[in-house]
Amino acid sequence: MLMSVVTESTARMGLAAIVIIMLAWILLLFRAKRNPGKTSLDLLKERMEKGEITQREYEEARKKQIKD
Repeated sequence: MLMSVVTESTARMGLAAIVIIMLAWILLLFRAKRNPGKTSLDLLKERMEKGEITQREYEEARKKQIKD
């Protein structure tokens, strides 16, 4: 009796771990597809073109990116 409870509990924990890992994997796949191939410099340039940041802010951020 005790052995079946331990086995059932272990099986549930294992199943829960597998489900959590699968959900994390699926979320990572969707996140990667949402913004494929764009670098941080590409995003900065787009923000500058939209007027969200100034030319000066773009240059400062670009210099920081190049340093790192």
